Amino acid sequence: MGIMRFPRNNRMIVALTVFACLGLIPSYSVVQSFFSPLRARLTADELARLYNKDVPTEPVRVEMGRRSKEADVAVYLVPNGTNKVFLDCGANTASSVQLFRDTYPDGRDYVIHSFEIDERLKPYFRAYRNHHLHCPVGVAAEYGNVTAYLESVWGPNKGLNNGRDMQWGGGTFYAELAEIQDKETGGKRKLSTRRVIPTIDLAQWIKDNFSIQDYIILKLDVEGAEFNVLQRMLQTGALKYIDKLYGEYHNSQPTGWSQRDKNQLVLDVGEAGFTLQDWEADKHTYRDFEKIHPPELPVNTPGVAGDVYSLCQPGSISLAVAIGMNYKRAHKVISTLQAYPTPLPLTLFLYGDFVEQFPDTVSAWARRFRIGIREDGDYTGPYLEMMPKNLIRRSLVSSLMRLRELGLKTAYYWPAVNGSVLARFKPLAKTRGLRIIQPTADFPHRLGMKLTRENYYRYRDVERVPRALRLIQDRLTESNGGILGLDSDVPDTYMIAVFLMDYLVQNSNFRLVEVENCVQEVAPAVNKGFDIWEPKHKK
Repeated sequence: MGIMRFPRNNRMIVALTVFACLGLIPSYSVVQSFFSPLRARLTADELARLYNKDVPTEPVRVEMGRRSKEADVAVYLVPNGTNKVFLDCGANTASSVQLFRDTYPDGRDYVIHSFEIDERLKPYFRAYRNHHLHCPVGVAAEYGNVTAYLESVWGPNKGLNNGRDMQWGGGTFYAELAEIQDKETGGKRKLSTRRVIPTIDLAQWIKDNFSIQDYIILKLDVEGAEFNVLQRMLQTGALKYIDKLYGEYHNSQPTGWSQRDKNQLVLDVGEAGFTLQDWEADKHTYRDFEKIHPPELPVNTPGVAGDVYSLCQPGSISLAVAIGMNYKRAHKVISTLQAYPTPLPLTLFLYGDFVEQFPDTVSAWARRFRIGIREDGDYTGPYLEMMPKNLIRRSLVSSLMRLRELGLKTAYYWPAVNGSVLARFKPLAKTRGLRIIQPTADFPHRLGMKLTRENYYRYRDVERVPRALRLIQDRLTESNGGILGLDSDVPDTYMIAVFLMDYLVQNSNFRLVEVENCVQEVAPAVNKGFDIWEPKHKK
């Protein structure tokens, strides 16, 4: 649970605290209990270097004597009924809102307050519910008004921003003299737009609007304003309201703070029990991403995480359907297969976005069929092939979380890529505990490459059916079975559905099996899971 180390003579206190976190000592309140601070193991300068974003350093464990809410309350132990709040300070283009909603445990249950100083970015927040935008409003140590130096509008002749070709979409309260004087271009950071905007005393605002019993995550990425804000929170006790602290110390900003004072503030925040953990929404990650997203598999899941499975025991076939984002077509295909007189061992692979939009349908399907995942949404092939590593990871986690919100887990992933590109996806699937499914016969995608207007598409539906079935039959015969994949978004899948099942059940001599039989028979292995997930076949 991320518990900090304590000297030997405090072990009993630590044990009692752990029991309290688990609810074994109901009368003891961890959140409101604080120990006498002990001497930190790092000097102020050493601690500051650890968090100085301008100097790469190796991570160092900071051992403190005061327990924090951050250490006591693991994210997955937030009690039901607790008010959960995410304070997004330095909200930019709503990238943190999106990352939090997509990937943070129970992130959709949090009320989000976003503070942004550039009012031109307001449209980015319109799409989000259970969200409060404060824009243009800056967070500070006092209520008042201040000049915000904002990035200029992009144009082909804008030039480099601080030496980089980027549009970072934001601003700061702290500008160099040369930047202030250069009203035309805004200097090296292109801060040519100036606005006088209101600020709030964030510490007082938190105390006025929340209670210490609320579970509050504070993300503080405010281009230098964090020094005044955190100092004020320490002075007023507002930091006791915070459970987790994300953000960044901007040591290069011309804030007027001496390096010695900055170092001391970092130490003071550490003594209060907090570290400012990295939150990098533009890189689709945060410091404890892996820690709070451990693999969660159905119990006794066969196969090996990250391995690719296409074949089954000779003479066996497993049916898989890639569910697209077209609900009408998906509903027709699955309803047709569900109505087939013989119960079919079928695995449905779903986008995370589909699960989010149609939860009742997915829950109903899961009572009858196996469930696997695709990516979180329907990406074009070229984009998916070039997708950054962290975005792939985010996509997988988002899809798994959408299933988890329905009480479902899976260990099967059908990526929308194959060939050499798949090598980039395998280690990320492995980290999530996922077995990769790549159908032997994939209609119409890989098999469809053999279909042309002359030999297929110019014909009527009734004439295309045998051509499609023959193509599938030839591939299955060649491989002596395997995983057969269909795509619900393709109209021809619905067109051939019943005829294909008739062939497989009545005339093919193939044995229809669940997908785990293929995985188990090809590479037998048993991984421990967390619960039993066993959809039942019901007519």
